[in-house]
Amino acid sequence: MNKLAIVIPFYKIDFFEETLKSVSLQTNKHFTLYIGNDASSNDPKPMIEKYFESDSYYYFNYSENLGGKNLVLQWERIMKNISEEWFQILGDDDMLPFNFVDKFYTSLHQANKEKINVIKFPLKIIDEENNCYRKFSFRKSMIDRYDFLTARSEHSILSSLSENIFRTQSFLKYRIRQFPLAWHSDDCMIFEYAENHKILYIEETFVFVRMSKKNISSQTDNAATKAAATNEFYVYIIANYYKKFSSEQKIIILKNLKKHFYYTQHKLNIKTLLMIYSDNFINGMKLTKYLF
Repeated sequence: MNKLAIVIPFYKIDFFEETLKSVSLQTNKHFTLYIGNDASSNDPKPMIEKYFESDSYYYFNYSENLGGKNLVLQWERIMKNISEEWFQILGDDDMLPFNFVDKFYTSLHQANKEKINVIKFPLKIIDEENNCYRKFSFRKSMIDRYDFLTARSEHSILSSLSENIFRTQSFLKYRIRQFPLAWHSDDCMIFEYAENHKILYIEETFVFVRMSKKNISSQTDNAATKAAATNEFYVYIIANYYKKFSSEQKIIILKNLKKHFYYTQHKLNIKTLLMIYSDNFINGMKLTKYLF
């Protein structure tokens, strides 16, 4: 039985064929492909049939668009169908190198031995012409989840959804936290699913993550919504995990929280502020002016 589900939430057809082609060229075919059409105006079926036999994938043609409400709803709707032990949610414009699935399987022994729930890979950011203009990789094979989230708060690392493989039982336990535009939902998945605090990092392959004018990440007219999502994300993390961060990590998080409030004019609610007060009164005082 295949241990890996590759889940593609489909809506944009612009680069979808390249995504499909990259999946079809995997040297290791021990994966199950799930594609969910989120009521797109474009029919992807001819493209899918060009690269995959009818019995080698699952295709769901949904009549209701959920991604327009929240991308998490679109992702979870497809996730209800998978039975594999691990899953990847691959963007409909992202791509895999030919050895991606193979390197996943070679990492399984260590993942199971260390009780890992999240396997992460390097990413290469590409433009609309497939030109790679930025790369990012970590320098260690194990990433502490608190270090990961602290680094994300100060924007010192790059991370997206596609370059992660998750254990399915973690999804069943935590689901996917909904933030506006699913902004930071992937960060929350990585952090919460990594229950033993460790994320296994595999450098032997990578994922191509595309940045185009149609990406939520590159769009600027949704800046206010992204800011609101960041605010919700900080509030959620502080409410549920803040006291488990080290003193140094807390300082970094609060420093960047203050920057976020300064630039976005968002406010901090009483419950979150009291959480910070109860942990460290001085840090709470520094954030008092952000109370509404």
